[in-house]
Amino acid sequence: MTKIQKSLNHMKITKKISVTVFCFAFVPILVLFLVILGNIESRDTKDKSFLVQSSANQVYANVQKSVELCNMSTQVFLNNVGLTSFIERVLSKEKIPVEDLMQYNREDIVSMERLVNSNPYLYAIHVYVDSEELMEMMPILYHTRRMKNQKIQQEEQLQSSWIFNYVDDMFRNAYVKPSEHIMSLTTKIPSYTYGNLGYVEVAVEMENVFPNLFDTKQESWACFIDKEGHAYYDENEQSRWVPYIDAVMDIAKTKDGEYKDKTQKISLHGDNLILCVKSIPELGGTYIEVLSLDVLSGAFSKMIWHYIGIFLAIMALLALVINYVVRTMVKRFYKIFQALKEVQGGNLDVVMPNCGTDELGELSDQIGIMLDKIRQLMKDNLNREILAKNSEIRALQNQINAHFIYNVLESVKMMAEIEEKYEIADAVTSLGILLRYSMKGLAKNVTLRQEIEYIQNYVALMNLRFDYEIYLSLNIPDLLWEQEIPKMSLQPIIENAITHGIEDLAEDTNIYIKGIVEKDVFVIEVSDQGKGMTEEEVKQLRERIQQDIDINVGKGKGIGLKNVQDRIQIHFGKEYGIQVASKLGCYTKVSVRIPITKRSFEPIFEPVQ
Repeated sequence: MTKIQKSLNHMKITKKISVTVFCFAFVPILVLFLVILGNIESRDTKDKSFLVQSSANQVYANVQKSVELCNMSTQVFLNNVGLTSFIERVLSKEKIPVEDLMQYNREDIVSMERLVNSNPYLYAIHVYVDSEELMEMMPILYHTRRMKNQKIQQEEQLQSSWIFNYVDDMFRNAYVKPSEHIMSLTTKIPSYTYGNLGYVEVAVEMENVFPNLFDTKQESWACFIDKEGHAYYDENEQSRWVPYIDAVMDIAKTKDGEYKDKTQKISLHGDNLILCVKSIPELGGTYIEVLSLDVLSGAFSKMIWHYIGIFLAIMALLALVINYVVRTMVKRFYKIFQALKEVQGGNLDVVMPNCGTDELGELSDQIGIMLDKIRQLMKDNLNREILAKNSEIRALQNQINAHFIYNVLESVKMMAEIEEKYEIADAVTSLGILLRYSMKGLAKNVTLRQEIEYIQNYVALMNLRFDYEIYLSLNIPDLLWEQEIPKMSLQPIIENAITHGIEDLAEDTNIYIKGIVEKDVFVIEVSDQGKGMTEEEVKQLRERIQQDIDINVGKGKGIGLKNVQDRIQIHFGKEYGIQVASKLGCYTKVSVRIPITKRSFEPIFEPVQ
């Protein structure tokens, strides 16, 4: 047995139920909570991947817009006839009048400057001409020596090219801070006469094209790699890129050395990162953005701890609710338990508490019903014992000096035989048998044979009193002779038949005793041909007989039959007893219903009828 099982065995039922219910509730909730946390983490990673990918797509949209702007602006300048005509006049070494130069500067240069200033996404547009005869007209027209992009000059076959991340220090001085992070598209100005009139440089700020490139945040950073493999990023945050740049570029490349669009979770130097690679064919390069999950894990951890706090609060609330519910239920149980302990202590008058209408309430009600039945059974048993004692007392009262009288009767019998008065001797013998039978008390049952013999002697003595004859007719099956019946249970019926039914008629008559076998029960019917009773008298007699057991049976009509009824039910149960039927002027029949206790019998000489 484990320690947990031992500890549970020593717990009270309240704690056992609370702990068990809490465990059954805690496990699925914990599993659900872990699943939710896993889904939150997975969703958080997906959301961050989508965020990085959306940022890269936004950058790509900015690049497309900027490239289109630069191309359109370049075409506007290339198609400017006034500009090309002026440059050709310069290259032809024509002596251009000052008035024409001033007019060109006032009209054409200002118009082109207005074009640049009207678009906030343009940084500048410069036209470079390779001629010392050129008079520079700011902010548009300059000498070629001021160019930053020498790639066009070095590779004459190229019509245009991009240059990235340079500083515009064309007019550097102590009062003007040079603009940084400039990118430009430089395009040749073709001419049928001179081949190349110069160059148009359309410049934009890289911060507008790549918003995250030079705005490195703690959780994310980005870089742009041109077609020659040069990486451009925030040089102020080189410490962020130095450990990762080479590995990131290797992961971003395919087997062919090209960059392919992808967004994936990677791990570098123990850091968890989300890498997003976006190809930018318009610039011939690739944009890479990296998001650190570890840096963002602080916010995620706070969110996790927030959910853990909610989970613990729910568990605490659940524990309190379970404990309250269990205590409420077990409180009623302990009320029932306390009541049962009082019953165990002998207090049967305990009133069971009202515990509602659920199972505990039903249990309390059933225990209350059981206690009522126990109290009633104990009362009935006590009444039966008192009735039995009263019967014994009455029997003893009737037996006062019975031994003395029996001895005297024996002497009288001997005197009658000596005088040859045999009728007197027989009468005395019958009386002696009656006395001996009654002296044995009423506590034990007797056989039907013994009770019939007693009745025969009783009727014989009664016939000595009357001038008429009472005949006793018997019809008893062999099976019933040895069946047990309460002692003196038929004699009161015979006595009632003589006293209330036959004696007033004063004529010869019969009393019939018939036995009937019905499965597990036998019935003894005692019928007389006396004066009978009215229906009202029969009803009153039946009510008297069917009353509950009366421990204070006195005198009165029906007392003998009531006493027989009580003794039969004490011995055999409530379903047994006597029934009375009568018709005025015809008969009275009393039926005694008793269970069969013996199934075998031996043929014995029956009493003479």
